[in-house]
Order: sequence, then C-alpha cells, then structure tokens
Amino acid sequence: MARTMAWIGTLAWLAATCAWAWGPEGHTAVGDVAAYYLTTNAQARVREILQGAEPGNFEVSSWPDAIRGNKEYESVYPENAKWHFVEFNATEKYDQIFKLELPADGEDVVNQVARWQKELATPGTNSARKLDALRFLVHFVADLHQPLHCAYRYGDMGGNMIPVHSFRGRHFSIDADATQERLPDLHSVWDEYMVYELMAGRDRAQFAADLVAGISPGQLRKWSQGQPLNWAIDSYWRARKEAYRWPDGTSLPFKWSRPGMDLTSENYIDARLPLVQEQLEKAGVRLARMLNAALDPEYVPPPPPDPAPAPIGETPAPSP
Repeated sequence: MARTMAWIGTLAWLAATCAWAWGPEGHTAVGDVAAYYLTTNAQARVREILQGAEPGNFEVSSWPDAIRGNKEYESVYPENAKWHFVEFNATEKYDQIFKLELPADGEDVVNQVARWQKELATPGTNSARKLDALRFLVHFVADLHQPLHCAYRYGDMGGNMIPVHSFRGRHFSIDADATQERLPDLHSVWDEYMVYELMAGRDRAQFAADLVAGISPGQLRKWSQGQPLNWAIDSYWRARKEAYRWPDGTSLPFKWSRPGMDLTSENYIDARLPLVQEQLEKAGVRLARMLNAALDPEYVPPPPPDPAPAPIGETPAPSP
C-alpha cells in the first residue's frame, strides 16, 4: 500500500513539472514502436508482467522518472537518479588517444540498460522485481537515445544549464514569459519541445504508427545491431555534431545567464527534427530487440545488413 501511495504522489509530481528525460510523449512513443516489433512470445510475457499494459503505457515508460528523488525508492535502488544518463565530454579533443569510457561505478544509463535486461531475463525473479526491471529497461533504452543524455559541455549537465528564451516551431511554441514550473533550457527543448513539434498535433496511436511506417527493412536490420555502449556513443556524436550546433555547423552559445537563445523553425528546429524522429525510431527498434532477447527463448535477431557495394573498379576491403 505504501508503494502504491508513493507512486500516486510521484505521478502527480511528474505531471506538474518538467520531465528529466524524454518527456512522457517521447517515452510513450518509444514503447509503442517497440510493441510493434515484439515477437508473439515476448508480447505475451510483457503483458503478463505488466498485467495487461503495454510498454508505452505512461505508468510503465515514465515510472523511473517518477521515482527519482523518492526516499522510499532511494532505499531500494540507491543512486537511481544517476541511471538516466552517461557523462561523455563533448569538448574533448578528437585525436589518436580519444576514447569514450564508462564510469567505473556502473551508475550510468549504459550499464543500467544491460543490468535490467539481464534481470528481466533471469528465471525465478519475483514478479515485483520483474515489473521494475521491465519498467527500467523500457525507460533507459529511450534515455540512451536522447543525445543530451550522453553528452555535456563545460559542466552544462547535458544542456540543462543553457537557457532558452523562446522556442517557436510550426506546431508548438513556448517562451520564458509563459507560466510554468521550469524555464526553458536546451535539455528541456530536446526532452519535450522537439517531440511536441514532431508530433504536430497527432495523437499517440497515429504518431507511433507513423514512426513505424518510417522505418525501412534496411534500417530495422541496421539498428538491431550493436550494444548499449555503441548506441550511447552514437548519441554522443549526435549531440556533439547536431544538438549542440546550429545547422551551419557553428556551436550554440554557452551562456548560463538569461535571456538565452531564441530557437525558431528556420534557425534550428526544422533542421533537427529528422534527428529526433530517427532517435525515437532507433530506440523503439532496439528496445524491442532487448525485450525479445530477454523474454523469448526462440527469438532470432535480424541479420546484419548487407555490406554496401564497392564503387565500380574497386575491391571491397576484407572483413576484420
């Protein structure tokens, strides 16, 4: 009963404040895309664990955000607030010794994705623990694909310290004069505002259906490869080369003082929407792969894509 009441309270808190990862719509979309690619066996197990709910259900996909800062859950899952991101420095010089390495303590989103998939796949785990493992996995795979959860500049906490004065898209707009709990910043732009703009007024079902329709068979095979660290490194480079840059390639300003940037469809938003869509689609495909592998013993992952043909007159390089 205590856990239920705590959950109700944290749901109210989450609804009243800005989310700390992809917003609820982003997490829901990733779960809904993943549901489309689940095998029959995995789908049945997911519904059993979730008592009939789907991975995109708000109480499933956003639960790890809701428990952040909750004392009861901190005692059960210490350091869980650190599990939503990994700190890769986007200003580090790219040279021969450049290497992205995970924190030694394992308290990061990459290690937690692997941890909770393993927990989900372990026979004999009690039902409450299975439920938590599934909710963590659904959420963290999505977090891994939000570029600013895998990069930072000059201690800006993944853009949380970079103020945004206004966001004016074709379908969604907000500015610092609006009444809200938290003023806009670059991180919240990527967590929520870019997703709202991408949705363009579509409801949950249509948005997910359109995301799935945009995934080609070749992309499905390509995106189903790799491991969480590979995906986090890709997100890092997307942040470094795109989220932290204007479309002309110059860096976004680094100022912690307001008023901050004015982001418009013309100067930033439209150029970055394809990345937002691709990251949501990738996350859904990869979440499905991880759920299928954990819950369906008969699952066979998609084969890797065929290598690109060599230009005429050239011989393909041998495989390593």
